[in-house]
Amino acid sequence: MSRSRLRFEIVMRLWPWGSVLNRLGSLPGLGSWLRPCFSAEGNEAIIIPVQEAVRGLESVVLPFPLLTPLIERASRRTILNECLCRRGEDCQAFPQGIGCLFLGDGAAEIDPSLGREASVTEGLAHAQRAMDAGLVPLVVHSSFDTWVLGIPYHRALAVCFCCDCCCSIRQGLRLGPPAFWDTVHRLPGLEIEVGPACTGCGLCLDTCHVGAISLDSERAQVDATCKGCGRCVTICPEGAITLRLAEDMDILGRLLARIERRTDIGLASGGALEGG
Repeated sequence: MSRSRLRFEIVMRLWPWGSVLNRLGSLPGLGSWLRPCFSAEGNEAIIIPVQEAVRGLESVVLPFPLLTPLIERASRRTILNECLCRRGEDCQAFPQGIGCLFLGDGAAEIDPSLGREASVTEGLAHAQRAMDAGLVPLVVHSSFDTWVLGIPYHRALAVCFCCDCCCSIRQGLRLGPPAFWDTVHRLPGLEIEVGPACTGCGLCLDTCHVGAISLDSERAQVDATCKGCGRCVTICPEGAITLRLAEDMDILGRLLARIERRTDIGLASGGALEGG
């Protein structure tokens, strides 16, 4: 058994203790001690909402305008055989066999027993299959994931396909610890707007994992801590909350720039993308 396969199986056996660690990290005393485990230096995630159309100069349905350039331009692609989170939580709501898609030269070093190399066409088809199953893509750069897989941190990037019930990132947003929230960022250029149809019912307050929504004069207000997950958009009974792309902004180029500050996945070209 390879070292990375052994690490993977050990993590799976110890998975239940991860929830314990998260809860300990939420305690006042232990939170500071455990903060390095959730360091923003070694972890970053960007949620790409797919439930709603995102409005800009023209309506754009995410995420394929964003995922396609990443998958096409990355030097290598590997599809994991299973999702760590859904296997660890024994998910019954979504397929455990839809695993993360790793990009970059580091992806080629993943043990063949854990995943398979994929062409651009296969990578795009995998992403579409995941979204058709109701999973939400996250662009994730995690030192823990690369350690488990035994691949270089600065030459690999994961596109995870997550469910709300099992995803460790979405659980971290929901349960804490607060230090974890600093590792999750809103998609560059994504804005959340509350329209006049808002009745101040408060449903969005309860659904926001990070407490970014408050009521002001019986109308919802979204502050800068919002992660852009789109949960409030989905739950609003009046359809008063919308996601919008900032006008005159190259959102694809900004996403690439943010990724390239942390890791090199061998993109064929950088900067602004055509059609962005």
